[in-house]
Amino acid sequence: MGAFAGRLGTRFLVVTVVPNALLLGYISFLLAAGAPAHSPSLARALAALDHLTANRIAAVILGLLIVSIASHPLQVPLIQLLEGYWWGLPFGLKLAYRATARYRNEWNLVQSELEAAKDPAPWDWHARNAGRSAQFRWDWLPEVEGDLLPTALGNTLRRGETRAGERYQLDLTVALPRLTPLMAPGVLAELSDLRNQLDAAARLCIAAGIATAVSVGLLIWHGPWLFLALATYLVTWACYRSAVAAARRFCISLTAAVDLCHLQLFDALSLERPADLVEERERNERLSRLFRGQLANDEMAAFRYVLPPKTDNPTAEGGTTTPPGQQ
Repeated sequence: MGAFAGRLGTRFLVVTVVPNALLLGYISFLLAAGAPAHSPSLARALAALDHLTANRIAAVILGLLIVSIASHPLQVPLIQLLEGYWWGLPFGLKLAYRATARYRNEWNLVQSELEAAKDPAPWDWHARNAGRSAQFRWDWLPEVEGDLLPTALGNTLRRGETRAGERYQLDLTVALPRLTPLMAPGVLAELSDLRNQLDAAARLCIAAGIATAVSVGLLIWHGPWLFLALATYLVTWACYRSAVAAARRFCISLTAAVDLCHLQLFDALSLERPADLVEERERNERLSRLFRGQLANDEMAAFRYVLPPKTDNPTAEGGTTTPPGQQ
């Protein structure tokens, strides 16, 4: 419980409080420096800082905590916004279709490059490097053209999360909440850390994007100071690229975690383990439909329960056990 609370506190601090504090501090600096009524002045901002009292500082910290607590549950919608799930926004469907056109072209181009790079001559280093580049780009694009999303982050996460479960015919949208409690503490901690890195980079990207819009609004009449808008835009771009890189690392670790514990799902559900991968894929397809509540009654007989693990001495701790499905 203490470790969970510690991870939750770290996540809240890194993912929500720090980006909100940076955004609040930046906007406060611009206002204290005199924008938008006057050309910003560092001396004016420092003078305003000198007039801060303990009560005002406490009020700012309290306001920051209130805003952070209120906005923390918005992390998933914010990630989805960066992924390109814009269908619910005004004109979102048209915007998403136009933005996806770039990745449709990329999808077709990469396929052509992979076809052209097949079996290059050993001395043709240019063709070999082009093939490696095309393969890397293909590895982070959905395999089906209809699954393409409008953003690089969306395509990266869709391909990575699909790849982690598709080899076992598992739909991770419904299976992952059941697999997570079965993962080893070290694996789960690594996944949590990588997810925090992804979410923190995404949150910083959004905060920097808001800072860019605010900078333009407050500094548009003070020409030289618009370099701050350019600076925050570059921070936005860098944070977005960091989020994409973090998404790749997260998906690689997620794939490894599923590889290590996919059979434990049968043990946890007291179901007989499959004999081979072909049988497992068939059962996992049914399991995924069961988790979604879409399994027909006549298909449920395919799942056979096994007896609970046996112990040499039921009253003693540390008795030897027989894994489910292997009695």
